[in-house]
Order: sequence, then structure tokens, then C-alpha cells
Amino acid sequence: MRSLLKHHLTHIYLLLLLVVSAAVYVTGYGQPNALFWDENYHIASAEKYIDGVMYMEPHPPLGKLLMAASEQLLGANADKDKSKFTHTDYVRDNDMPDGGISYYGFRLPSTVLMALSVLFMFGIIRRTSKNPHIALAFCCFLIFDNALVIHARSAMLEGIQLFFILAAIYYTVRIVTTKPRITLTQYALLGTLIGLAVAVKINALVLLLLFVLVYGVDQWQAIKTFNIAALLKRLATTVPSGVVPLGVSFLAVFYIHIGLGQTISPHKNYSASSEYQQLIKDGRSWAPSTFFVALQDNLKYMSNYADGVPRLDVCKAGENGSAAIGWPLASKTINYRWSKRTVDDTTYVRYHNLVANPVVWFGVLAGIILSIGLIISRFIYNNPVKDTALFYWICGFTSLYVSYMVAILQIERVMYMYHYLVPLVFGIINLALVFSYIFREQLLASSRHTYINLGVLVAFTIGVFYVFAPFTYSWELTEAQFEIRDWFDYWKLQVVR
Repeated sequence: MRSLLKHHLTHIYLLLLLVVSAAVYVTGYGQPNALFWDENYHIASAEKYIDGVMYMEPHPPLGKLLMAASEQLLGANADKDKSKFTHTDYVRDNDMPDGGISYYGFRLPSTVLMALSVLFMFGIIRRTSKNPHIALAFCCFLIFDNALVIHARSAMLEGIQLFFILAAIYYTVRIVTTKPRITLTQYALLGTLIGLAVAVKINALVLLLLFVLVYGVDQWQAIKTFNIAALLKRLATTVPSGVVPLGVSFLAVFYIHIGLGQTISPHKNYSASSEYQQLIKDGRSWAPSTFFVALQDNLKYMSNYADGVPRLDVCKAGENGSAAIGWPLASKTINYRWSKRTVDDTTYVRYHNLVANPVVWFGVLAGIILSIGLIISRFIYNNPVKDTALFYWICGFTSLYVSYMVAILQIERVMYMYHYLVPLVFGIINLALVFSYIFREQLLASSRHTYINLGVLVAFTIGVFYVFAPFTYSWELTEAQFEIRDWFDYWKLQVVR
């Protein structure tokens, strides 16, 4: 029996993670039965696809296309009049049909794809650390982070994007950890996955570093011998093999987006060129010639929209934005919505707040600090490395994290704490690898104390998740219960009285 369990351990862990992830992410994801944050925008956009109305938006279309597809598939609102959604870019309560709507269809893609992402996370950590127990433990960081859960259980983009990001990372790890020579087909498949992630949000362009990682492994011998001719020859084939599929997948999503826009919105033409508007009126939205005209208009609209976004103003009343430098410490929370009732002079409030799990976020920060120290000790002070493969994986994920944060710090427009969710995922993987590196000898010796300590960390993570779960799932809190959860002043949590 013991040998049977050991033989199927990976499959058992995957099944366990999938069940737990589904319980955390999927259960009751239609609640709250009301709009919050960017759902007002994204649901309006998704409905335009259903009704065949042209629109433009600051983000690429894939996320909203999936929302529209799932809304049509479930048909939960088939008997509702949602025509007002196509007359606005921001749905308000007075745009709702009588009796409101069900949110299950619009929220389904983000919720389900994020729940499934844990399978990629497990594969990434298991292949890089070569330890399924470590993979199981640190997958709990992905499942039990309050900020990831609240944002994924919504009609927003992060859950969808993280699915494709983790898929691309997993495929990269699989390429690198499989012994046969890396093929051009593998570069192409990786490019396709990156293209899909970018087609949800542009910030996924940080994944271009995965090409560098794969190429470095592919041409390691040529790099060590400074064989410039061999390196350039390989670049001449690998660059188009990766970049062309990336571009094709990205443009294919835009082609569908443009083709579905068969009528001009009655409230706004999105500064579409007269040529594009005429092509729509002529019923040629799917024509290739229309695509090239419309793509230019869409990209121009995205650029102009970004230029018009205001800068962060911490002095402005009700400012929800925050400086990126404070994100690793979970600064600052956002109150997405709330509702209250009073019974016998006691006020009960249902908060829906973007709040981090401090164990996850502080753990990720500690892991990044440790990994940077490790990298400096190796390349500056020439200290020996006790596990070369693990060290270079740490270098790779630290580079992804730092590159993203450096790029974000160059952006002047207002940004929000949830923009940190992408590097947070990089950091969770890095933390698992740093733990594996530090405790390498104990793990190889199957030290009971090390695994007990790891189990305590997982239990603590789950416990803290439960403490902040009322903010994540909109459970009622009294003022006293709220104050117990107001751990840090810089979170700027605000009680509702």
C-alpha cells in the first residue's frame, strides 16, 4: 500500500490541490450579487461582443471575449434585457434589468482558470525543486492568498492572465528540464502561450524573458566558449520561431474582437476613423482589409487612453491607488464595495476588500531579499553554489520579479495593489526554490523537523487566510471584529459605521 501511494504521489497531490483550489475559488463565486471595481467596465465590454457592437478599450480583448463566451454558454441571463450595457462603457445600477442579473457567466473564466492554475504551479515547483512535497506546500500560497482569491472570483482580468502566465512558465520549465535538444516547435508553442497572456493584459510582456532563459539553456555550450557565430546562427531561427507565433496569437485575438464589432455603438464611436466606421456600415467587419484599419485604430485608442490616466495623488480624498514601492508590504487595500444592516444597535457590515494574506506577501518579500543576497554572494564574492540548477532557477525567477517591478516603477499613471499579483506569483515560485536551496541537505535527508516546520508554515498561511476571509467572501463583521483585522496602519482599512 505504501509503495502504491508513493508511486501515485504526484497524482494524489494534484487531485488534492485541484479539490482544495476549487473549494476556495469556485464555491459561491457569483457572490456578491452586485458589481464591484472594474466589473462595471468588463461586463459592459463583454456584452458588446454578445450584441455585436464595436468598442475599443485600454486592455487587449481576450479576457472580455472569454467572459462573453461563458455568459452565452451558461445563458443565466438569457431572459434579461441587457441592451443598456451596450450604450455605456461603465455599467451602473440603473442600467440593470429588473431583478438584476446573475454574475456566474461573466465571472466563470477568471474563477475557473485561476483554480486550474494551481496545476501549473505544482508542475513548475516540482520540476525545479525535484520535490513534490515542496510543490504541494507552496501551492497553498497560490490558493490561500486573499488578494488573489478576491480578484480571481470576479469578472476581471487577473485570474485569466495568470492562467496563461503560469502555463507559459510551466512549459518553459518543462522544455528546460527535458533532456532532448530544444526544438523550434517548442519556441513556437512558448511564443503562443506568451501571446495569449499578452492578449489579456500588456504587462505580460515581461514573459519575453522566458525566451532568454530557454535560449540560454539551448546554447549554453556556445555561450561558455563565446562561439558568436553559433549563437547568431541559432538566433536567426529561434527569434522568428518564438516571436512570430506570439504575434499571430495576439493578432488572432484582435481579429475576433474586430470581427464581432458589426455595428457602431449608439453612444460612442471611440474615435474610430471614418474609413473603419464605413467598413462596419458596409458589413465588412470580418474582412482582412478591415482588420488592418481597425487594428491601427484600436492600438491608437489604447495609447491615447493610457496617456489620459491621471497620476497617483496620495493627497486626494478616496485615492485607491498606491505607489509600487509599497506593494510588497501589501500597501494599500481597496474597499471594492460594502453593505450594512443594523440589529439592536449593532451594525453588521459585509466588506468586499482587496486585502493580502501577510504570510504570503511578506514571505515572498523575504524570499526575494534572500535570493538577491544569494546572487550577490555568488557573482560578486564568488561564493560556492551547493546546487547549480536550483541556483540558476532562483536567478531566473528573481529576474522576472525584479524586471517587472523596475518596469512598473517607470510608469507615471496611477497604479493599484492588484498590479502586484503577477510578480507575487513569480515570488511564490522563487520562495519555494529558496526554501529548497537553504534546506537542501535536510530535504535530501528527509528531515522530519524540516517537513514539520513546513507544515506549520502552511497551517499558519491557511489560518491567516481564514482571519481575513470576511473581506474576501463578504462575510458580516461588527466594528470590533473589523478592528481585530486592522493589522497595519499603512493598509488604510476604513471601518463602516
